[in-house]
Amino acid sequence: MNYRYKNIELELADDVYHPSEDSELLAEMVEGKIEPGMAVLDMGCGSGLLTILAAKAGAKVTAVDRNPSAIRLTETNAQTNGVKIDCVVSDLFQRINERFDLIIFNPPYLPDNDEVEGSEMWSKRDVIERFVGQLDKHLKLEGFVLMLVSSLTPTKEVVELLVKAGFKAEVIAERKVPWEMLAVISARR
Repeated sequence: MNYRYKNIELELADDVYHPSEDSELLAEMVEGKIEPGMAVLDMGCGSGLLTILAAKAGAKVTAVDRNPSAIRLTETNAQTNGVKIDCVVSDLFQRINERFDLIIFNPPYLPDNDEVEGSEMWSKRDVIERFVGQLDKHLKLEGFVLMLVSSLTPTKEVVELLVKAGFKAEVIAERKVPWEMLAVISARR
């Protein structure tokens, strides 16, 4: 199974998140914000759409996912699209020591629990809270975050969480899909 976004061709796999309306909205916000040489982290890279998009724009990209299948698929898709990236299997920032100009995150955002790697249950709210709690250590002084959330999360709570952690956060884009409102949050120090 394949997926295409503009000039990016992706192979998809059943055990890796497939790009959808949320990925495309976040991709639209990432486009135009990447400058050559930027250090970019794609947290939760899935099949690699945002990783490849940033790399094609000239960024030095690190792709992270806790699912080893996602990392293998992102590596394959990067090679197919002719870009070089660094890939790390990691639970959020667990194996990441660098700081980045831009961190992109499309977290699991629906309010119920999600089965990850067959048996481990994740509280999606917990994932977002842990991400925000570790963000300051991995963002350069002038760096920023682009994060996608859903009205099912809800969006206002994630903005408040970022503000409470010391970031200036605002919704920069929204898109209504049949079952929810998607939003992209931009946050910086």
